Amino acid sequence: MLQRLALLVNIDSGTGQVEGVTRIMGYLRSWLEALGCSVTLHDGGQYGPHLVARLRGSRPGEGRRFLLVGHVDTVYAPGSALACPFRRDGELAFGPGVIDMKSGVIMALYSLRALLESHFADFGEICLVFNGDEEMGSPSSAPLLRELARQADVGLVLEPTRSPEIITEARKGADRYLLEISGQAAHSGAEPHRGRSAVIELAHKIVAIDHLHTLLPGVTFNVTRLGSSELLNVVPEMARCWISVRAYTQEGLEAAAEALEQIAACSSVPGTRAYLTRTRGRLPYQATPQVRALVAVARLEAQALGLELVAEAKGGVSDANLLMQTGLPTLDSLGPVGGKMHVLREEFLRVPSLVLRGALLAGLIRQLALQAPNPVGGEETPASS
Repeated sequence: MLQRLALLVNIDSGTGQVEGVTRIMGYLRSWLEALGCSVTLHDGGQYGPHLVARLRGSRPGEGRRFLLVGHVDTVYAPGSALACPFRRDGELAFGPGVIDMKSGVIMALYSLRALLESHFADFGEICLVFNGDEEMGSPSSAPLLRELARQADVGLVLEPTRSPEIITEARKGADRYLLEISGQAAHSGAEPHRGRSAVIELAHKIVAIDHLHTLLPGVTFNVTRLGSSELLNVVPEMARCWISVRAYTQEGLEAAAEALEQIAACSSVPGTRAYLTRTRGRLPYQATPQVRALVAVARLEAQALGLELVAEAKGGVSDANLLMQTGLPTLDSLGPVGGKMHVLREEFLRVPSLVLRGALLAGLIRQLALQAPNPVGGEETPASS
């Protein structure tokens, strides 16, 4: 497992680095085909290929159909793998993408291998999807994920976790906004009174946006990517910023939209105007009764491994949001344990968790597969191990 993980970590595969993503998909295709999967690659354009692997069980047409989802892209620039190659220090392993989420991808392969080597095939199908654009919001793989989600009964997402006892049952949804301010240019020395500073107006609005955290608890507003005119001797006539908004419910996202529209409609600097553009992102992933039924099965399986499982709600988004949009009951953060994601020289994996969490994933698939045809949301008792 570690040899294969090191191989993947030492390939640059930041989002949009097509060559590296393609190389990784080639290795994954070979390994999955060796397990008996049928594998296809789907063109992701500027993001490289997305991989779909299918393994038929002994109950096609009637057994449980599983969709396992992971990604191979990272947030790191070209050259990161050379600068910080895979290394192990005791129970920790380091490298770009080692926890987010190349180790989850490798773990999924070996969980599948464990099921096969134990001669377990009492399912309809296990479908694995590895995309190369998740860190950018899965713009090219989203249609593929939605299509496959409609063909499945259970979604299992391999994002990492910070503790062996933690999985995810809900995530915030996210919208993105562009706030643009127009003012009036003027010479900042000779005629500053004739100017209407777009930057000062934007500053007022940023403070107002920050105050929304008090008015809308549980909704977060993150202002970033500031920009304006660059000449020091001109009162800036243009300024802009981006805003990331996250909330656990769609109602929270809509309340945020209304509040931002009100801020944009008012002005503190006379003669300035604001323009707000909303780009809708992933919808909130909520803990439905069907999701909580999955959590109950996962807790029983975790107990057999000596774990007291806790299901959390998280502020970050993942492809689990996309799966839930289609109505597919989904559990997330089923991958291994680690931390410092997106911090190049500090991102780490807790190596022993590959085995422990891999056993949890394989056991969860087995338990769910042995249930009645429509167990999610029902009252079924998990099969005994």
